[in-house]
Amino acid sequence: MVKPVLNSPASETLIKEINYYLEMIDLHGLLPVNADLMSAQEDTMISALGPPMLPLTKTDQPERASALVKALAQIVTVSKHIVVTGIRPAIASLRDVLDKVFKSETATGHDFESVLGTEGMLNVRYRNPTSGAPSTKISNHSWGTAIDFKIVGHSAPGNTGGQIPRFVAVLLPFMNKAGWYSGIGFHDTMHFEVSDGVIRQWAKDGKFKL
Repeated sequence: MVKPVLNSPASETLIKEINYYLEMIDLHGLLPVNADLMSAQEDTMISALGPPMLPLTKTDQPERASALVKALAQIVTVSKHIVVTGIRPAIASLRDVLDKVFKSETATGHDFESVLGTEGMLNVRYRNPTSGAPSTKISNHSWGTAIDFKIVGHSAPGNTGGQIPRFVAVLLPFMNKAGWYSGIGFHDTMHFEVSDGVIRQWAKDGKFKL
């Protein structure tokens, strides 16, 4: 049973869209994923945006974000169900990507924007490895350059193996093209993050200057 969306009765059309975008797709047909992209490395992020205040936990501690991240952070409504806190260049890139995705899906007769949601961007904590093993590596969410997606009323997908939900499959080529690395590369289907190369380029271009 589909949960109500934003405390409103889900219409028949909305239910159809939710079910459509939750349908599982064979990952093999979508390969290669993350071609020429690399997950942003911790030393790259610290060099570009400063270190959060350590130690962290697996729980969000926003007050421990680096001074530069705090200065660059914005709360922005990106789409109907996506209101995020992230740093300016990442949000600008995300807005551009989603605008293209939504237009592409509208052309196929679907209203992707009406069902796409998020678990957020800025989340200052250690990583939560999909293996369940504890980590002292800093999550890239700590710099407001990563986002987890979901379908409204449903949980964000973790490790989905050789199949991924259609909504992630739809996002994947657009996000990769814009330089966002997919968490499929480390078994975290919901996750996208600005890639290492793009972070380095943004730093070189002065996009992290106040």
